[in-house]
Amino acid sequence: MADQVTRIAILGSGPAGLMAATELILEQKRLQKKSSEIHVFEKRSGLGRKLLIAGSSGLNISHHLPPLEFAHHYEGWDHAFWTELLSQYRPEDWVSFIETSLGLETFIGTSNRYFVKEMKASRLLKEWLFFLESHGVQFHSQHELNDFHSTADGIDLSFKNQETKGIEFFRFDKVAAFLGGGSWEEETPTWPALFRSKGLEVLPFQASNVGYEIEWAAAFLKESEGKPLKKVDLTTTRGTKRGELVITQYGIEGTPVYFCGIPGPATLDLKPDLSHSQILEKLSRTKENLSPMRRVKKFLALPEASESLLFHHSPPEVKANLSMLIDYVKKFPVHLKSARPLKEAISSKGGLALSELTNHFQLKAFPRIYCGGEMLNWDAPTGGFLIQASVSQGAIIGRALA
Repeated sequence: MADQVTRIAILGSGPAGLMAATELILEQKRLQKKSSEIHVFEKRSGLGRKLLIAGSSGLNISHHLPPLEFAHHYEGWDHAFWTELLSQYRPEDWVSFIETSLGLETFIGTSNRYFVKEMKASRLLKEWLFFLESHGVQFHSQHELNDFHSTADGIDLSFKNQETKGIEFFRFDKVAAFLGGGSWEEETPTWPALFRSKGLEVLPFQASNVGYEIEWAAAFLKESEGKPLKKVDLTTTRGTKRGELVITQYGIEGTPVYFCGIPGPATLDLKPDLSHSQILEKLSRTKENLSPMRRVKKFLALPEASESLLFHHSPPEVKANLSMLIDYVKKFPVHLKSARPLKEAISSKGGLALSELTNHFQLKAFPRIYCGGEMLNWDAPTGGFLIQASVSQGAIIGRALA
C-alpha cells in the first residue's frame, strides 16, 4: 500500500509562506520520501513582492543579538512567547539555510545586522524559488483567496483567477495562510472581510515602520531634500534611537523614526558622541573672531543636512549665542505631525487577533488551517526583526503541517 500524500495549500509567497514550504521540503528529505504535495498560491502575477520591496535598498535578513535581547524588540505575544519562537527557529538557522541551501554569502554589518552579500533580494528570491520548484512545489500566481470551508474531508478553497476572472475550486488536507498586512497595498486587502464573515476577529490595520511629517522651511528643503542626517539620536515619548534619517519633502524617513516615531514634540541630537561641554571646548579653541554658526561649520564636522537644519530652523537669537546654539545641536526641537499613509508603511499592525490562534498558529475555530506572517496582529522594527519573525513563524507552521 502506497504511503499517503498530504495535500497542502500555502496562501502567500512572502518570506513566511516560502519558509513554510521549505520546512515541508526539508522534512521530506529527512524522511527520504514524498509525504506532502505542496501548492503555493499568490494573488499577484509575481512571487515574493514584499521580499523584493524590503530588499530594494539593501536586504538585512536578521540581527545579531542575544536571544533574550532579540525577543524584546517584538510586540503582540508576550516576551516568553517570542523567546520560545526564536529558539525554535533561530537567526542562525535562517542564515545557515541561505548559505547552505541557497548558496548565498552573508555577512554581519557594522550595525550588527545580517545582510546577503549582494545587498538585494532578487537573487535570494530567485534561488529560493528554484529550490522549492526543484523539490516539486507548485506555484499558482494570480490566484486570490475567495472563500474557505472546513469539511470532514478537508479544507475547500475557492480562488479568484485574476487572469481568467473566473472562480477555481480546490480541496486540501491542510492550509497555511500568509495573506499579508496592509502595508504597500494600493487597495484594501479582501481577506479581512472574509475572515470576519467566518466569525474571526480581525483588527484594523495601522501603519508601522513609517515616515513622519514635519513642516520644513522651503529654503531648507531646497538644500537638503534627499540628504541624510547621519548618526543622530531621535528622542520622543517612546524613547531614543540612534541612526540615520533622510530629509523628505513631507518630513523624515529612517530607522530612528520607525523605532520611536509618535505624533508630538521630539528632539534630535545632531552630535551624540560629544557632550555640551565637549562641543563648547572644541568650538572655543580658535582665536578667530567667528560667529557661532561659522564655528559650528568650521570645527564641528556636522553632515551637510545637519548644518542646513541648524541654519534654516534655528531662531536668530540662538544662532547668535554659542551656548544656545550648542543646546540646539544637542536637543534640536522638531514636531512630528502625522505618520505617513499605510500604503507607504514598511509593515503594519493590526490584522487577525492572536487570540484566534493556538500556540502553534492553528485557528481554534478551523482546525487544519494555520495563519502567520504580517496578517497577524504583531509588530517589530526594521533591521532584520520583521523578516526573522516571519521566517520563524513560517518554519514552525511548516513543521506543524508536516
